[in-house]
Amino acid sequence: MIKKKAILIVLLSVLLVSCSAKGDSKNNDKKNSVENFPNKTVNVIIPFGEGSASDAFVRQYSQILSEHSNANFQPINKDGSSGLLGMLHTYQQKNDGYNILEITPSQVIADNLDKSKDIKLLDDFEPLAQIQSDIYVLSVSKDSPIKDYDDLIAKGKKGGITVGGASSTGLDDFATSNFEKEANINTNFIPYSSGSEVKAAALGGEVDVYLDKVVNVVDYVKSKKVRSLIIFNNERINKIDEFKKTPTTKEKGLNVDIGSWRGFVIKKGAPKEVKEQLSKQLKNAYETEEYKKYSEDNLVDIGEGYLGPDKFEKKLDKEYKKFDEIAKDLDIKQ
Repeated sequence: MIKKKAILIVLLSVLLVSCSAKGDSKNNDKKNSVENFPNKTVNVIIPFGEGSASDAFVRQYSQILSEHSNANFQPINKDGSSGLLGMLHTYQQKNDGYNILEITPSQVIADNLDKSKDIKLLDDFEPLAQIQSDIYVLSVSKDSPIKDYDDLIAKGKKGGITVGGASSTGLDDFATSNFEKEANINTNFIPYSSGSEVKAAALGGEVDVYLDKVVNVVDYVKSKKVRSLIIFNNERINKIDEFKKTPTTKEKGLNVDIGSWRGFVIKKGAPKEVKEQLSKQLKNAYETEEYKKYSEDNLVDIGEGYLGPDKFEKKLDKEYKKFDEIAKDLDIKQ
């Protein structure tokens, strides 16, 4: 009996040692995986279709990241539902840092409108960095009787104005509503399915004014097909001669600075060291000569640029609160 007990104790001891060794092995594997991150391809999820501005940005940025780091960054399109399908896909992956998601204001608005009951941007993801932003401008066709900002406000107060933009309950709609409230005028937002349709409507006289990003308007202003009336920004765009005389919303006493931006987030729960490494690589890519040239060529250097994780998080919270208020003004959220 004593002999059997001794054998049993020996077996239990061996089992405990074995389990401990396996536990240590797993911990070491996990530690090595974090220390060696990234040691395989990092997928950069684009929640929009090929050929879009967001797609072009991520493809260019992924190339720069790959060239200036020890890993391959692979752009992958997951288009649908205003960015929600891409967000859902990223959420379904492991939180090991090998899948990061591009985001724009579209996903913040989706959070505001509760478009997804399963996942939320601000609850289920953590910011890595904002990289670039676009500035909005209101413009009219060259033949429009609206000659300047004062004409625009006068018409808006008297009988109202029609504003062309992309997508109902999207960023253009929200920006127009914000401008309407701050300027104390009446507007009717007319949504179109694409930017080219918006321009055609404005040039053809279907709408009084149209809202678009500066980068999409600049060539039309230079060719004198349209006139810019007001820039949704705090400072004038002195870098572009044709916009130097265009007033800003801040100059007119309006708290309107809504614009588009692009950045990256990661699924919550990733190791701290992984997040720090990714943030560092994103910042390093931003500071390269290749990206500086890209941003200058595409006029994304005239707005707010890089924001680190903490500042980007504060911006996302601020944007959410702003969009929440606008959604209530539009009567699309209780």
